[in-house]
Amino acid sequence: MKRSAKITTAAVAAVVVAGVVALAAPAMIDALPRVSAPTEQATPPAAGHDDAAERTIVPASGPGDCTSSARIEIGSDDGSVMHAALRGDLVEMGASALANGVVTRDAEGEIFSYEVAPGDSLIAIGERFCVDYVTVGSFNHVRGAETISPGDILYLRPDPTIPFVDPYSPYNAEPGSSTIPYYDGVAAFSTAVTTADLGAARWLWQRLEKDMPPETAAVITQALSNEDLSLLRRMFP
Repeated sequence: MKRSAKITTAAVAAVVVAGVVALAAPAMIDALPRVSAPTEQATPPAAGHDDAAERTIVPASGPGDCTSSARIEIGSDDGSVMHAALRGDLVEMGASALANGVVTRDAEGEIFSYEVAPGDSLIAIGERFCVDYVTVGSFNHVRGAETISPGDILYLRPDPTIPFVDPYSPYNAEPGSSTIPYYDGVAAFSTAVTTADLGAARWLWQRLEKDMPPETAAVITQALSNEDLSLLRRMFP
């Protein structure tokens, strides 16, 4: 074969091979495994944090369900002895920067009380437990503009069988009479039972007893006799 013929034949063969490779390339590419492009995935929020975007608090045990607000109602059926009762359900929504205290539960595992931590806010505490903070303050004798302090115990689940002590209005007060001595006496009695000073509590009770409804006075007198500080602290938080 002439040299020119050999060159021509080689060139044709090269073109044929290139064409075969080109035709096979799409099939080879289709046979390769597909790799999806990476996509961004949302990282699930850590437990026990404030989700500012959703305006919710996620507790360490999982999100709570605060669909409605509970409240503590205080009233009297007969116009004299007052009682308090919880209306609605307390829900633990988890600690937050302004409600980071310790929760105590009763024998049935229900939320019972809360110990105030440094920096706590009564509003945030109410939000933590899905309860109206104003009624929590009233039930716990948080007086006017007074602030709560670290170590204070806030009772969240009243016992409707225990009389409520009104810290402002003495029983059968004369119209126009000053209620300041009574108000100060209730505050002093509360301090005495909080510090377990039963001697001071008994001395103060001699002056307060006449200002209480008879049923309420009987319960307090019996609690002092039994040295039942737990009951006295619930009545004089």
